[in-house]
Amino acid sequence: MPLEKKPIRATLARFGLASMSSAAVSVSHLLVQLVSVRRLGASEIGTLAFLLVIIQFGYGLSNALVSTPYAIAVNQREDGEDEGFDFFFPMNLLLALSQGLLCAAIGWIMAGPWAAAAFGLAGTFSLLRWFGRATSYAHHTPSGAAVSDLVYAVLVVAGVGATLAIGARLELFGAVIAGAGLLALIPFGAGFLFRHRPVGLGRAFAAYRPVWKRQSAWTLIGVITTEATSNAHSYIVTLFAGPAAFAPIAVGMLFFRPVNVCITALTQLERPRMARAVGKGDERSARGSVRAFLAALLVIWIATAVTAALILFVFPHVIIKPTLSVETVMIAVALCAALSLVQCLQAPMSVLTQARGAFRPLAATSVRSCFVGVAAVVAITLFAPSVYTIAGVVLAQLVMMLGIWRLDHVWRRTQRETAE
Repeated sequence: MPLEKKPIRATLARFGLASMSSAAVSVSHLLVQLVSVRRLGASEIGTLAFLLVIIQFGYGLSNALVSTPYAIAVNQREDGEDEGFDFFFPMNLLLALSQGLLCAAIGWIMAGPWAAAAFGLAGTFSLLRWFGRATSYAHHTPSGAAVSDLVYAVLVVAGVGATLAIGARLELFGAVIAGAGLLALIPFGAGFLFRHRPVGLGRAFAAYRPVWKRQSAWTLIGVITTEATSNAHSYIVTLFAGPAAFAPIAVGMLFFRPVNVCITALTQLERPRMARAVGKGDERSARGSVRAFLAALLVIWIATAVTAALILFVFPHVIIKPTLSVETVMIAVALCAALSLVQCLQAPMSVLTQARGAFRPLAATSVRSCFVGVAAVVAITLFAPSVYTIAGVVLAQLVMMLGIWRLDHVWRRTQRETAE
């Protein structure tokens, strides 16, 4: 009996640390959006939500271009060291600065120069911190990532409290996120920041080129098309109908933001473990990680769905601003619940597929689902209320999920035929 309990305790401890710290970040972001829903106008609510979508997209770009290749490279070495991989750090710096410029441009167009400055810094520091978390998980030292998460969450909560005292404004929320992101880099140490020095960029690009050809190019295609699939409604509704029309969808999305953050965080945790198992040919351990990952996500989804239902049916007007339709928000939450569930079912097998190195077929699957999603969202935007565009994204994610499951089936069949 003790032997049976030990793996369970180890699994709970592994996911518990990552889940709790990620949940703290989720709660802090949820607080930002809840306060924005009560204190800001519909246009500002939509703008804030859209900028947070962009920052989340940056995490996907980081995973594709630096975090995933770094984790796989380190964990497929016998000694698990990162000697010779310094080039990832200046590449991450360039990515973070690009993210900052994008957030600043969007902030300027939608809200003005102060919002541009605040969210430009927020975008930059968010990607520096994200890669710091990735390096911690890659070296199987999740405590560094957890401490950074907790520092970030505490500072965001304190900052939101301060905005309530001096008056909630969009640019202040950006400044809070930027300041928390900067100070949450401290747990990674001065060495981590020093390795981002912008010197020897030519050598860094030369060293990175094989990584780009082997992994990142295909992963980037997958990330871009997955983003277009997952957030087609965000971009299309904001572009065609404006941030005010996006506001009810944003409120629906914020209820399930904790699930999205946990998917992304647990992906960082499990990717190195799966990569190591695949590298050793240990299919049993790899599939065990998939099952544990899926179980953790389903528990988080159920808890989030129950919480959302209680809020909406017991005291909706405490959360939802009177200028927003409660019925429309309820439709958005129900559709977001379905979308989030499909993403939970899809994520673990997607990570295993990446660990197996099947970047090209995974990218092709993502491209197919992207076409379905964009076409569905555009059609719904033209012929139905904006809130129903989420259904188009659900359809696209189902196509993606079935495609990933098919890749797994083909891989296992090939392995059996090779063994025979």
